[in-house]
Amino acid sequence: MENIPAGWLVLHTEGCEPKTYALKEGKNRIGRKTVSNAPDIPVENDIYVSRNHAMLVVKRLENLDYEYIIADNTELLGKPSLNGTFINGSPERLNEKPVKLQDGDTIQVGITKFVLQGAKAAVDVEDAVKLTSKLGYVQTVEITNSAAILRKRVC
Repeated sequence: MENIPAGWLVLHTEGCEPKTYALKEGKNRIGRKTVSNAPDIPVENDIYVSRNHAMLVVKRLENLDYEYIIADNTELLGKPSLNGTFINGSPERLNEKPVKLQDGDTIQVGITKFVLQGAKAAVDVEDAVKLTSKLGYVQTVEITNSAAILRKRVC
């Protein structure tokens, strides 16, 4: 049986080429890629992303649609990431409670942004990229921790 994605995250950061990540049913871990850490959605070249930054859980519903839920850590109710996870440019970081996402929502981890394209909105990966390319960029939330207020290029 073919493994059909439950949707896609499309890299949608200013100055970056689109890159797509297929979502599977269940847990999809978002984090910084290192030699010893290989998350489902790897983020490279972003010093603000934790190795275990966020968790996007995909649940199949009775009507064969999907529900997408994100939390600011990989344990859903565990320790939050150092620099936060933001949705749709809101400067308010996700707290301990997971949040339900909609098609077209922008997820920011560090200064890297992804757009969610659910399986109902996009028929395939090319469609997911095309739909995302029609969207404007959501304003990047500045990261203001004790390290710095730098905006280092991520791609």
